[in-house]
Amino acid sequence: MIFEGGSFMKGVVLGGAFCMLVTLLGHIRLGHGTKAHHHEHHHIQAPNKEDVLNLSEGERVELSRSIRVYCIILVKPKDLGHWAAVRETWSKHCDKVEFYSSENVKVFDSVALNTNDMWTMMRKAYKITYERYKDEFNWFFLAYPTTFAIIENLKYFLLKKDSSQPFYIGHTVKSGDLEYVHGAGGIVLSIESLRRLSRILDDSDKCPEQ
Repeated sequence: MIFEGGSFMKGVVLGGAFCMLVTLLGHIRLGHGTKAHHHEHHHIQAPNKEDVLNLSEGERVELSRSIRVYCIILVKPKDLGHWAAVRETWSKHCDKVEFYSSENVKVFDSVALNTNDMWTMMRKAYKITYERYKDEFNWFFLAYPTTFAIIENLKYFLLKKDSSQPFYIGHTVKSGDLEYVHGAGGIVLSIESLRRLSRILDDSDKCPEQ
């Protein structure tokens, strides 16, 4: 996943609004890394390339079926140019992709969320996703129209990850004691993380809409 655009402060605001996601999801599997001045990198080891190359055709097919990625793209009308590019390029490699827009847009099919606030859009998109697809997909990738991702590489990275565990993966940054994944680079949640998040989003005391 490649980080494109967006300032650090924008990420801080979005991450803070994300209801202290790292803490609320419990023991998130982020791996280990070294600290930098403004952010902290975490390195989760991908499977050995030789192991993948030695898989039989049947094993490769089964692998593709077992790692199912649903892509959530948050868009606004001003993003139409990027929106079109995402639709025609990398998003085609998701097992399923849907665009969640701030309002109804006639040019492209999308799920209208009827809000211009990015946190509220993210909140609604995650709730809809869990309600509709909790039994169909085991990994969920949220991105912006300015994000670029290679889904095959993501699946390779997730090869030895257990989606029944609460994984929260992406480009991590820090703001004080809060560590979170910056949305502009894409956020990957396992089904278990999405389940826990959905439960928290339903609790207005723990996670108010504003």
